[in-house]
Amino acid sequence: MAEAVRTERVARAIELHLSGYNCAQAVLCSFSDLIGLDESVLLKVSSDFGGGVSGTHGQCGAISGMLMALGLIRGYDNVDDLSHKQRLYAEGAMLINAFKAEFGTANCAELKTQVVPRYEQTSHPLVTEEFTKPCSPFVAYAAALLDAYLAEVRAQ
Repeated sequence: MAEAVRTERVARAIELHLSGYNCAQAVLCSFSDLIGLDESVLLKVSSDFGGGVSGTHGQCGAISGMLMALGLIRGYDNVDDLSHKQRLYAEGAMLINAFKAEFGTANCAELKTQVVPRYEQTSHPLVTEEFTKPCSPFVAYAAALLDAYLAEVRAQ
């Protein structure tokens, strides 16, 4: 997979997150140009995936937003198309595993308690903003992963 780098979509995801949207909303909406749906719809559909899904501190919201965007861009709608379903699941698993390789976990509670302290003194390389939130690295990295993957797919 291509290297995760800061792009316009990464900057947009961070901007949305810093303006108050949850991690899932920020990542999903940074791909609105590829999805083709009104951003207000994307904000609503992802609104309950922040805080590790409904504030339960489970699956990271940035990952949820990344997977929602992947599904809306490359997903399937024919239940009989098993090869498409398998491809999509493999893509999603690859992205989740890349996120976990970077941070060690996909769990919101673990990210906040074990990983956030790493970035209190030195920011993540994808986050160049002066003001950030604790989850800014996760939002940035999830958006960068998907953006890099989609660019790689388009190049094939």
